[in-house]
Amino acid sequence: MAAPTLLLPGWRARIGVISPTVLERIPLDFHRIAPEGAMLCGVTCGMGGWAANQYGQALAQVKDAARYLAARKVDFLLHVASPIVVAQGPGYDRVLLAELAEATGGIPCTTTIRAALDAFALLGAKRILAVTPFHEVLNGQLRTFVEAEGYAFSRLVSVPASFDFLQDVAPDALFRAALAAAAEEPDFDVVWIPSGQLPAVEVVLPLEARLNKPVVAQNHADFLAAFRALGLTGIPRGHGMLLDRGAG
Repeated sequence: MAAPTLLLPGWRARIGVISPTVLERIPLDFHRIAPEGAMLCGVTCGMGGWAANQYGQALAQVKDAARYLAARKVDFLLHVASPIVVAQGPGYDRVLLAELAEATGGIPCTTTIRAALDAFALLGAKRILAVTPFHEVLNGQLRTFVEAEGYAFSRLVSVPASFDFLQDVAPDALFRAALAAAAEEPDFDVVWIPSGQLPAVEVVLPLEARLNKPVVAQNHADFLAAFRALGLTGIPRGHGMLLDRGAG
């Protein structure tokens, strides 16, 4: 009998993640949809909340974190902290991506906000209904950043949340907030839940069934950006309209 072929985890791709806080939801959601042979390799920056001093502290660590992951031979780099990026103003992600490319010797990379914008483009969406865990100031910064890219918001609503316990927000709270916002303003193309720390993946299929419109959970957008950039096939279907579209 021939010996089985044994392959190392990540034999197709190692995807690096720089997160502002704990890697809790991100690995869980990744392994639900990752093609065979794709692996996650992540670090955190220990950010303590949504405030300017915390953003500065996290940004100060980004280049070293990128170099560290490059030394671990990742094939793609995700910076998954939209609050840090949008707080710096429209277009800042391009500045950050240039810095990451220089720090890593040209490893392909993206930011979580750019991955979301790419997801909207893939879906042909222009009007966004967003459900966030963010405070009013941060929501305003998010709106300004996204609108500068040529998109519009039908509604931008928040659910009560604590920075340290985003994983504990009930999926039902996200579901009900999206339905209420859709009832108030039904003219939208996509629902967006822009935080990879939230249990957003759980509401994608129920919301799509109720609204008959795509729902972009941030982790899905992030991972899809990596898979597509690396040419990874085998993205499983049945996890929502975005991933089905991205699977080709």
